[in-house]
Amino acid sequence: MGFLGLAGGGGGFSEYVSVNEELLHLLPDELSYEQGALVEPSAVALYAVRSSKVQAGDTVAVFGCGPIGLLVIEALKAAGATDIYAVELSKERQEKAKELGSIIVDPSQYDDVVQEIARLTNGGVDVSFEVTGVPVVLKQAIQSTRISGETVIVSIWEKGAEILPNDIVIKERTVKGIIDYRDVFPSVLNLMRKGYFSADTLVTKKIKLDDVIENGFHALINEKDQVKILVSAES
Repeated sequence: MGFLGLAGGGGGFSEYVSVNEELLHLLPDELSYEQGALVEPSAVALYAVRSSKVQAGDTVAVFGCGPIGLLVIEALKAAGATDIYAVELSKERQEKAKELGSIIVDPSQYDDVVQEIARLTNGGVDVSFEVTGVPVVLKQAIQSTRISGETVIVSIWEKGAEILPNDIVIKERTVKGIIDYRDVFPSVLNLMRKGYFSADTLVTKKIKLDDVIENGFHALINEKDQVKILVSAES
């Protein structure tokens, strides 16, 4: 599996890129280039929600409110989820999740975040999304769902995670993973035309190409209030 811009073939900060025709999608006139820059990460979120069993009216928990987690919240709103619980330690990211309409669950405020979600939902959420890549969080995401609930693993893992199989077996839960997005770009563009995945909310900084290291990559690593940083080719 390869990715344009990561596995060769151009991309990244290239001025021009050649791609196969089937990979091209026309950006509607009413959407800005800034909005277009959010199509790819938004597609990850939309595909995760589409791949889940979320239905209109369901309760959901999103563990991790980095860029993809916040976009998952937006996709869940589009899918008709009602109460969306955002589990996040960072105060800055909590504020973003709250701005998107989530109910904040701060793990630092509770002895057991799973018990708190069970209390809030009268038994657990219908579906949870794990978007952190942190082992203990995966366990919490699974345990936070009700009987026959589902956990969707969205994050990419750099090391193993220990789970108790009985957490899945005893309550007949389902755990599944997703990778990227397949063919949902057109649907993302249609949702953007309806106001979802708004760049006004999710783009937190705009910088010049010359500043991409210090004010771009380093900022994303060290500043928890950053969601998406757009880079201009202008010096």
